[in-house]
Amino acid sequence: MKKERTLQSGEKVEELDSSVQLIIKTKCPTKWIIEDLETGQKYRANGNTEIGKMFTPINK
Repeated sequence: MKKERTLQSGEKVEELDSSVQLIIKTKCPTKWIIEDLETGQKYRANGNTEIGKMFTPINK
């Protein structure tokens, strides 16, 4: 049976069995924001290229 998650919009999306990498290539990283559509958490790229320190949480 496939696992599903419910986004804040009410949309149902499939949860995969294993994680995947999402890669954004850009010359201007600080213009990017990533939003978790399930939890509403937002993160803004801070220009740091070190994995795990690339994004800073944005408070609502």
